[in-house]
Amino acid sequence: CTPTVADGKVYALGQMGDLVCIDAAGKEVWKRNLAKEFGGKKGGWNYCESPLVDGNKVIVTPGGKEATMVAFDKTNGTELWRCPIPTKNTEAGYSSVVVATVGGIRHYVQLFNGGLVGVGEDGKVLWTFEKLGNNTANVPTPIVMGDTIFSSIGYGRGASLLKLTAENGRITVTEVYYARPLTNKHGGVIQVGDYVYGDTDDSGRPYCAEVKTGKVMWQRKADEGKGGGSAAVTFADGRLYFHYDNGTMALVDPSPTGGYREVGSFAAPKRNGASWAHPVVSDGRLYVREGDLLYCYDVRAKR
Repeated sequence: CTPTVADGKVYALGQMGDLVCIDAAGKEVWKRNLAKEFGGKKGGWNYCESPLVDGNKVIVTPGGKEATMVAFDKTNGTELWRCPIPTKNTEAGYSSVVVATVGGIRHYVQLFNGGLVGVGEDGKVLWTFEKLGNNTANVPTPIVMGDTIFSSIGYGRGASLLKLTAENGRITVTEVYYARPLTNKHGGVIQVGDYVYGDTDDSGRPYCAEVKTGKVMWQRKADEGKGGGSAAVTFADGRLYFHYDNGTMALVDPSPTGGYREVGSFAAPKRNGASWAHPVVSDGRLYVREGDLLYCYDVRAKR
């Protein structure tokens, strides 16, 4: 998981369920264990969630029937609420909680092995969508766009676009479409304007799709570029950055017309094992993780 930084503190969740808050000097402020204290239930890859810090709350997903989602006081780790989610499958996935506001109802959206869920700020379940549940692993973080939510899952399952409607304090969910080609295993899907971009499962064949219809605008062909294996994506400065499993970093034009078009690429020094970490661009620097090494590249414009 990626740690979360807020107000000078770092919040991180370890694979075995240790949720910790540490200060800038590395001193532990508080710690809770999602498995031992809350009967957490996770998949075969253990916990990989990035904690959400929202106001005074830290929100995570232990999984399990008794406390599928939990909120803690960010200053001292005191439990604020626990939410049992009434779905057939309650195991934690590998996604992270995001915030949505529909009809004035602000709530938390999560993708777990039970599918998608919306939980109110008070810890009460507002809605569920189980069609995307019961999968080998649910990883990509849902994309909230006003009163719609796009969510993709892997292993050939595909993606759904949901329409949320609020009335009398209740939220109803309608599926706008289900698109099997928009499957994504763990490289992530991102939205840029009216389009979404992500790898097709973990094949190394990224796609561009119109988010409101699910129509695929283009998909990378096998002979386009040197990237191979699963592709993780981010967006910065008008370009897509794809990090492929074989170490290739590709800078790609996001235009929905003209197909997959690389502006440039290079090969990061390859380490042993899979290269699944998502690339990060911050302040003119590109950060690429390969195995146990982190590389930093200057991607600022040259004058």
